[in-house]
Amino acid sequence: MSDTSEPPQDDRVECPAARDPAVRLFIFAAMMLGFGAWTIYDHYYKGEYAYPEKYELGKYLGYLFNHYGPYVLVPLGLIAVFLAIRHLRRVLVADAEGIGYAGGARVGWDEITSLDASLLKDKGILRLHYGTGGTLTLDSWKLKNFKAMVAYVEKHVPAATSAPDEGEEP
Repeated sequence: MSDTSEPPQDDRVECPAARDPAVRLFIFAAMMLGFGAWTIYDHYYKGEYAYPEKYELGKYLGYLFNHYGPYVLVPLGLIAVFLAIRHLRRVLVADAEGIGYAGGARVGWDEITSLDASLLKDKGILRLHYGTGGTLTLDSWKLKNFKAMVAYVEKHVPAATSAPDEGEEP
């Protein structure tokens, strides 16, 4: 038995999705679905914005927006809802074998050819280049537990593959 109060460290780091990007998508979805419902109500139920008999630009644009708006706005809102839910369900997992999203393709540590940390300090973005042109981008805005993931990646990626930070001599 150990005298330390720290739990034993697993050789695995998980980064669940941050909520900020999903909240923005949900707000966009609510706007698109709301505008779509409003145009359906105005044009199809109330009967406003009928096709103008005499061409006037303002009336014609109002008719076009209210007649064709639901066919554009509602699908955009549904796509945004789908993307937000998909974002919230993603979990980035790194273990002794490699890194990747749970349920998706993984990149082995030996496959990583270079590590681009030039935007890590300024933007919180770390890029892992692997194989022939593949890139896995880790973004602190989209992931929780980001600092632990960066430390884990630095521990498992050989120093020879790391690109120098900005301002450092190669």
